[in-house]
Amino acid sequence: MKVLIVGAGATGLAAAYELQKSGVEVVIVERSKELGGLAGSLTVQGTNLELFYHHLFTTDKSAINLIQEIGLGEQLKFYPASNAIFYESKIYPFSTPKDILSFAPISIIDRLRLGASSAYLKATKNWKNLEKQLALEWMSKWAGQRTTEVIWGPLITGKFGDRAKDIAMSWLWARIHNRSFKLGYMDGGFHQVYEVLAKKIKAKKGEILFADSVEQLKSDKKGVHAKLESGKLIEADAAIVTVPEPIFAKMAGIKLDKKKSHEHLGATCFILELDQSLIPHYWLNINDASFPFLAVVEHTRMVGTKAYGGKHIVYVGNYIPHDDWRFTSDPAELLKKYIPYLQKINPDFKKSWIKKYHFSKAPFTQPIVTRDYASQIPPNKTSLPNVWLATMAQIYPEDRGQNYAFAMAKKVVGEILENKR
Repeated sequence: MKVLIVGAGATGLAAAYELQKSGVEVVIVERSKELGGLAGSLTVQGTNLELFYHHLFTTDKSAINLIQEIGLGEQLKFYPASNAIFYESKIYPFSTPKDILSFAPISIIDRLRLGASSAYLKATKNWKNLEKQLALEWMSKWAGQRTTEVIWGPLITGKFGDRAKDIAMSWLWARIHNRSFKLGYMDGGFHQVYEVLAKKIKAKKGEILFADSVEQLKSDKKGVHAKLESGKLIEADAAIVTVPEPIFAKMAGIKLDKKKSHEHLGATCFILELDQSLIPHYWLNINDASFPFLAVVEHTRMVGTKAYGGKHIVYVGNYIPHDDWRFTSDPAELLKKYIPYLQKINPDFKKSWIKKYHFSKAPFTQPIVTRDYASQIPPNKTSLPNVWLATMAQIYPEDRGQNYAFAMAKKVVGEILENKR
């Protein structure tokens, strides 16, 4: 049996690894020249670092188990979370129940309501009751209107823009319920996971074709037939497609029903190599609508600066529509516009602190999770014979991430093996 896998990101590599355990032949086609997809990396001061900020939670069992299984468990370390909120020109710690009870911008009654509603969402597993409710309305009712104005409203609006009012409470439940008070990161970066998976795949005669893409994908009851951009033809018994649904639809010649397909936001992210620390926390949510970015993440506040030549590594990230000026602007010009806002966060900050910067953007990163989202999720088994789709838009109610990519890979592989018996 042979399986074609489209995409060498977290899902594709994990699926290939799982298939090979059952003696299945695999070939992976990856459009870029690198492994990892949205978990791809670059080198900063000699150490691999993710293009977009990544960490794990202690609840991310699929990722933790895979990392341990492939022999990288010792590199995975967990650190106490250090989160904060920037509101009305001030940074407020926001990691622990004590921080919530000390959050001065809302009254003590609202702090208690915030703590109680958060504790409920953390404890309850019954997210289905939240699926048809709007996040902002639910939070206004249970956490309080003032709390929603100060905390949840800016966060949801900062991420989803003018679609914030449409976001389902089930999405926010998952963001609170599945998170832990400790965050995990691998010494040397998550790129090691993908390197080891690739080595294991190649050791079992699996192929990984870089800098090529599937131009046309057809299938029948006997198997799948793929024509690559390079002209190469691939015949296989089945295919797993891990690219976003619009790209899959184009290669398969399928017309998507706009009413049943998901909308996506794009992401932009700067990595700044600074000679001084910008913020006193790992993660800073920007609860100020005037700012042109959503979050500032000082990676080295969690893992230290040693691996990065003493430089302080800071991510500045955003989720935005594809036609937004922050998505289409030249990176150098965009950074110029960001600098005054970084100075609002830290008045001592100077442009000269930036010794080097890197910029990444991706068009399909955050599905817009509305109340009818579940009815729009396509099954992993597509209408095409022997073709499975495995994308982050099919992860629900949990949000996208490495952990759920690994879990989905295992699920889809199980379906394929069962189907082929």
